[in-house]
Amino acid sequence: MSDYLLLAGVALGLVSILLAVVQLVQATPPRAAVITLILGIVAIFAAAYLNPEPFQAGDLARAWDRVATDAMTPPGK
Repeated sequence: MSDYLLLAGVALGLVSILLAVVQLVQATPPRAAVITLILGIVAIFAAAYLNPEPFQAGDLARAWDRVATDAMTPPGK
């Protein structure tokens, strides 16, 4: 569960940067970007709360590998 939250939080953070650029180019306040960034930060904090060990530099790659492996294994195994 914490792997999914960590990856979702990072993805939301990256999307918020894109939203901020688009909204600033359109000369509108980046409200959606701020909301997306806050949701990403909340997801990362939730992942940190569910995982008893602190995050390290390679955790993002390991989380991606675990999620990708879970997606490729058939149900029931």
